[in-house]
Amino acid sequence: SCIANLTWLARLQLSNNSFSGGLPPELGLLSRLTNLNLSINALEGNIPPELSECSQLQILGLWNNSFRGEIPPTLSQCKHLQEIDLSNNKLQGSIPPAFGDLPALRILVLAKNMLTGTIPPSLGSSCHLTYVDLGINGLGGVIPESLANSSSLQVLRLMSNSLTGELPKDLLNTLSLGTISLEENSFVGSIPSVTVTSSPIKHLDLANNNLSGRIPSSVGNLSSLVYLRLTNNHLVGSIPESLGYIPTLETLTLHINNLSGPVPPCIFNMSSLRSLAIANNTLVGRLPFDIGYTLPNIQNLLLSENSFDGPIPASLLKAYHLRWLYLNGNSFTGSIPFFGSLPNLEELDLGHNKLEADDWGFVSSLSNCSRLSMLALDGNNLKGKLPSSIGNLSNSLECLYLSSNQISGPIPPEIGNLKSLNSLYMNYNLLTGNIPPTIGKLQNLILLSFAQNRLSGQIPDTFGNFVQLSMLEMDHNNFSGRIPASIAQCTQLTTLNLAHNSLDGHIPREIFKLSTLSEELDLSDNNLSGGMPDEVGNLVHLTVQ
Repeated sequence: SCIANLTWLARLQLSNNSFSGGLPPELGLLSRLTNLNLSINALEGNIPPELSECSQLQILGLWNNSFRGEIPPTLSQCKHLQEIDLSNNKLQGSIPPAFGDLPALRILVLAKNMLTGTIPPSLGSSCHLTYVDLGINGLGGVIPESLANSSSLQVLRLMSNSLTGELPKDLLNTLSLGTISLEENSFVGSIPSVTVTSSPIKHLDLANNNLSGRIPSSVGNLSSLVYLRLTNNHLVGSIPESLGYIPTLETLTLHINNLSGPVPPCIFNMSSLRSLAIANNTLVGRLPFDIGYTLPNIQNLLLSENSFDGPIPASLLKAYHLRWLYLNGNSFTGSIPFFGSLPNLEELDLGHNKLEADDWGFVSSLSNCSRLSMLALDGNNLKGKLPSSIGNLSNSLECLYLSSNQISGPIPPEIGNLKSLNSLYMNYNLLTGNIPPTIGKLQNLILLSFAQNRLSGQIPDTFGNFVQLSMLEMDHNNFSGRIPASIAQCTQLTTLNLAHNSLDGHIPREIFKLSTLSEELDLSDNNLSGGMPDEVGNLVHLTVQ
C-alpha cells in the first residue's frame, strides 16, 4: 500500500466517511504515527497486529466499524498509548490483560462488541486510567477489587454484560469515581454501605440486577449524587429518609422492587428533583397536598402500581415542567384535576384507580396540552357522555385508553380529528348508537377495541382505511348487517373479533385472503350464513372459534 511511503505522518484522521475493506498491515510502517482515527466508517476484517509497530502511537480510534476477530494483544507494545476506543464493532475474545501494563493509558473504551471472558485485574493497576467503558459485551465473572479501588478511575461503565457475584465492598467509598454504571448484569447481594463523608459519585446505576436487602441509609452520604437508579432488583424495606437530603439529586429511580411503607415526606420536598420513579412497589399513603409546589422542577413523576390513595392533589397543576405523570394502578379517589395548565405534558396515565367523573370538563382542558401523546383513563368509575371536545385533544395523541369505565351515550364524531391515534381502547363501557363514519379518518390505527358495549348499526365501510390495523375487537355489541368486505384492506390484521353481535349474510371471501390473520378470527354467535370458502386455507396458525 502506498500509505507505507508516508513515513513522516504523525496524525491520520479519516473518521466519519464511508471507507470499507480491511486495514492495511502496512500501517505498521508509520513509525512516527501518534494519532490514528478511522472511526465511523465501514471497515471490516481483523485489526492488524502490525499496528503494534507504531511505537509512538498515543490515540487509537477505530470505533463504529465492523472489525471482527480478537483484539491484538501486541497493542500493549505501544507504550505511549493514552486512548484506545474500539467500541461498536464485532470484536470477540477476551480483553488483553497486558492493557493494564500500558503506563500512559487514560481511556479504554471497548463497549458494544462481543467480548467474553473476565475483566483483567491488571486494569486496576494502571495508575493513569480515568475512563473505562466495557459495556454491552458478554463479559462474566466479578468486578476486580483492584479496579473498584483504583485511585485514578473517574468513570466505570460495565453495563449490559453477564457479570456476577457481589459488588465490591468499597465500591461506593471511592475517592475518584464520579460515574458508576453497572446496570443489566447479574450482581447479587446487598448494596454496599458508604463510609466516606465526601464522595465524588454523581451517577450511580445498579438497575436490572439481582440485588437484595434494604437500601442502605448511608447512600444518603453521597452528597454529590445527581442520578440514582436502582430499578428492577429485589430491594425491600422503606425508602431511606436520607435520600431526601441529597441536595444535588435530580433523578431518583427505584421502581420495580419490593419497597414498602410510606414515602418519606422529604422525598416530596426535593426542589432539585426532575425525575421520581417509584412505581411497581407496595408503597402506601397520600400524596402531599402541596406536591406541585415542593417539586417545582419535576418532569417525570412515576408512582404507578402502588397502594397510594386519597385525592390527586390539585397543586400538581402548578408543576409546569411535568412531561410524564403516571398514577395508574393505585387507589386514588375523587375527581380528575384540569391538567390543561401543564403545557409540556406528554403522557398522562390515571388508569385503574377509583376516580369519578360525570363532568368531562377535564378533557376540554387537556386540549391545551399540545404535546400530549398518551392519555389513559381506563379502569375507573367515569360516567356520562364523552364530550365533543375530545376531538380537540392534541394532534400528537397516539394512545387513548378509556376502557372499563361506565361511559354511556354515543361516540362523538369529533374523535375522527385525532389523526395520530394508533391505539384506541373504548371497550367495556356502556356506549350506544352507531360508530361515526369519521372514525375512518384514523388511518394510523394499529389497535382498535369497541368490545363489550351496546353499540349498534352497521360496521362502517370506512374501516377499510385502517391499512396499519393489527387488532380489531368489536365483540359483544349489537351490530347488524353484513361484515364489510373492506376489512380485507386491513392487510396487517392479526386479530379480528366480531363475535356476539347480530351480523348476517355471508362472510366476505376477501377476509379469508388475509394471511396475516394469525392470532384470532372469532365470528361466533352471529346470524351469518353460507358456506366456508376455499380461501380459508390461507389462514395459518389461527384459532378459529
